[in-house]
Amino acid sequence: MDQSTLIDDSEQSFEQSRRVEPTVSDKMKRTESIALKQKIINFIRDVQQNKMPFDSLPNVVQQKISEFEDEFQDLWKESDEFLRENGEAIEKLVMKPLCSKLISIDPVKDREIEFSMKAYSFVQAKHLEIDENIEKHKMFNQVVDLISKIDKVETPREKLNCIVNAGKQTSAIVNQMANNQPTGADNLLPVLIYATLKAQPQKAYSNILFVSYYRSPKRITGEDEYYFTTYESTLQFIEKLDYHKLNINHQEFQDLSKERLDTIKNSQNELSQNGVFNMDAHQNYVNLQMIKMKIQDLQRKSKFYEQSKKYKLKFNQKQLNNITLNEIPEFYEEYQNLYKNLMEMQKDIHNLYDLTNEIIKESQSETKKQATRKFFGIL
Repeated sequence: MDQSTLIDDSEQSFEQSRRVEPTVSDKMKRTESIALKQKIINFIRDVQQNKMPFDSLPNVVQQKISEFEDEFQDLWKESDEFLRENGEAIEKLVMKPLCSKLISIDPVKDREIEFSMKAYSFVQAKHLEIDENIEKHKMFNQVVDLISKIDKVETPREKLNCIVNAGKQTSAIVNQMANNQPTGADNLLPVLIYATLKAQPQKAYSNILFVSYYRSPKRITGEDEYYFTTYESTLQFIEKLDYHKLNINHQEFQDLSKERLDTIKNSQNELSQNGVFNMDAHQNYVNLQMIKMKIQDLQRKSKFYEQSKKYKLKFNQKQLNNITLNEIPEFYEEYQNLYKNLMEMQKDIHNLYDLTNEIIKESQSETKKQATRKFFGIL
């Protein structure tokens, strides 16, 4: 894009397009605004050319937008009724050309959440304890579309609007299906989770950070703040999803998870063979996520660790000749509990050994197998 036409070509906001008198975009084209316009263009160019530390950008960008707003107001002396929409227009002038540069804030977290959404796409409405007819509601697909659209729009306000409108429509769905009985966040969240799993946004976490970093806090208040926070909770739920959080038994969860993971691996193999992208790095990531899930499952099954944290020994420091006759039944009970816990520990060790061998088996080359064996100390 030609930097000199950067501002002139920016689309107007809905509010600006309704104004009868000249808009921010109109006034930016006038001679009086040449100096301000050049400042904005120079700032955008500096950010695009990495002339500022990335970590400082959120504060710097917000400060600059505020300064540009003040300078515009000093220049044009707009009435108070236009201050908010002028601020929105200037935010858009600055942020739209910077979106592609600034959006990938946490690609690792994005991939983790994206993987979770793909891995758990088997989740049905019943697993979240919501009405199984939810997808038939006329507004449900609109919610899914709004969540998908977050990736496509380019300014903090537009992304926030998608989130807020998705939240509002989800609330409307919940209220209608509850026959307008009182509902709250506990009713809203499962439906929003389900819609997000259907939408599968690609940069979910970075979009949240993009809004948080580059939209002024004074413009994320009230209803906007509520729905924005609810969407954050939705992503946190999906990121840490396991069968404990769903209305599903453990075996069904394991079977469905394995089926989805196999599908993911096969689809990525097909893409790699067709030359769409290099498979190695992505496959390693998928394998790591599978291992992570297996370790979490092993931790859930581990009874010894949980029991040992709760269990307090009474006789471990006592000499045998100091134990009274009255304490013998209690001493014997402690012995039985220790023996039982020892058996559980042996099971845990056996499961860990099996998991280790499975990880080694899934390694892609002999070199990786040797490295994995060395890491686990079983060469």
